[in-house]
Amino acid sequence: MTRWIGTRGRRSRAAAFGASAALAAGCLIAGPAVARAAPLTVVTVQFDDGNADTIQWIDGSLNTHGFHATWYVNSGTIGTSGHLTWDQLTALSQAGNEIGSHTIDHVDLKKLKLADARFQVCQDRVNLAAHGLQPESFAYPFGDYNATVETQVVAYCGDNSARTVTGVNDKTVFAETIPPADPYATRTPADPKQGTTLATIEGYVTSAEQNGGGWVQLTFHHICSGCDAYSIPTTTMQSLLDWLSTQVTTGAVAVEPTGQVIGGTYKTPFCC
Repeated sequence: MTRWIGTRGRRSRAAAFGASAALAAGCLIAGPAVARAAPLTVVTVQFDDGNADTIQWIDGSLNTHGFHATWYVNSGTIGTSGHLTWDQLTALSQAGNEIGSHTIDHVDLKKLKLADARFQVCQDRVNLAAHGLQPESFAYPFGDYNATVETQVVAYCGDNSARTVTGVNDKTVFAETIPPADPYATRTPADPKQGTTLATIEGYVTSAEQNGGGWVQLTFHHICSGCDAYSIPTTTMQSLLDWLSTQVTTGAVAVEPTGQVIGGTYKTPFCC
């Protein structure tokens, strides 16, 4: 299958972000031939657990703006009740979205022995690759990790980054940095839940914009009305995407998958 994003695009994100920051700080002089600086705020829309209702992203009228997102999936549940199928993951990837890893069985890696933890992460990448996908981004189940899990499991297995579920509090930390200080513990605002308002989610982005920019990871689980504690109605998601589109149009933000923000070389999966 055709890979969803090229190395060239990744290099340009890092270079563009660096140039924009320098321009914003007055370190560069922009002449008439210099194009508009890239946005200082980058938003990544992410979906955890491979839930079936997230196929709305490409299976209908939801994502009318052509944004690309990142899915963190558990290969052990693909094709089971309530989850995406392998064909749907392939369709998502072919539409330009990123398919990342989330362990085989959605386990807490800190509670496992090293060999078992490596199997959960390394074999998960192998399983995804066996279906023509190229996983290189990881998300910790339950956001639980430690230094051993970072270095001896996730980095060891070949992923280029790993996402937590906390760290951005809109008080002292307004966004993850680009590049992240620790690519194997990238920080996020709180996951939107049932009842989280559109204004709150938009506020994660505008807070970053107003405080120097950076990377805002918006993590969702279900797109539905009240089917799960971690769900967002289709209408709210559509309104969010419409709003993000206006932000992109004005040059305030860019919307990119995780791998495009992080960059790096794809490493062939192995186990273990």
